[in-house]
Amino acid sequence: MLADPLLPFRDQPATSAILLDVDGTLAPIAAHPALSLVPPPTLAIVARLVERFVVVACVSGRSAREAARLVPVAGVGFIGNHGLEALEGERLRYADGVEAWLPIVSAAAQAVTPIASEVGAWVEDKGATLSIHLREAPDPAAARAVLVARAAPLIVAAGLRWRLGRMTLEARPPIAADKGTAIAALLGRHAEVRRSLYAGDDLTDLDGFRVVDVAVAVGSDETPPELLSAASLVVSGTTGLVDLLVSLTDSG
Repeated sequence: MLADPLLPFRDQPATSAILLDVDGTLAPIAAHPALSLVPPPTLAIVARLVERFVVVACVSGRSAREAARLVPVAGVGFIGNHGLEALEGERLRYADGVEAWLPIVSAAAQAVTPIASEVGAWVEDKGATLSIHLREAPDPAAARAVLVARAAPLIVAAGLRWRLGRMTLEARPPIAADKGTAIAALLGRHAEVRRSLYAGDDLTDLDGFRVVDVAVAVGSDETPPELLSAASLVVSGTTGLVDLLVSLTDSG
């Protein structure tokens, strides 16, 4: 790898793609997802990236519409639900096979809600996926153990897959689509792209790391070690990522 892997991006923005997770990457982690906010100065930097780079997109675990609400910047593309959906203008497009699973995800969310409530967690039905949030639980570690023991079997019985994330237990349909496949498909629609960068902070971002040229881990006390090991670059928190994005707007 180059001594400065960002140099080609600065020098050749017309053939470069910048892809960004949202929560924990552009938006500092909040106690509740409803409290998350991408700071206005960060939004201004994203707008500068759009002016400079051929592709700028947010690739989020949130629904694509929620990601678009948090990053209201014209020209940004949005991939949501860990790669299971994309927002194309005002039209939401699901990955192949996802729509048949929407009622199953909804039923599973209802089934695990009583268990989550017992341990102080809560369930978010995001349509194509569901998340059980642990951050507000009195004892997140104990809550996680209960959810793995009692909620995960219900998720599996519904035909869904689950995995742990930062203070979450995520469930999704057994479909071969993820952040990596969605990023690859997006880049495939832009023949002019010669290099790509993706920044993220959680385990699902590993899927994105595998298909880009430069992988940026946004580090914190909660960052999974696997993500740090897989990264080309590591920055310190959302402020470190802002510094990196500012550097990408330099002419080199």
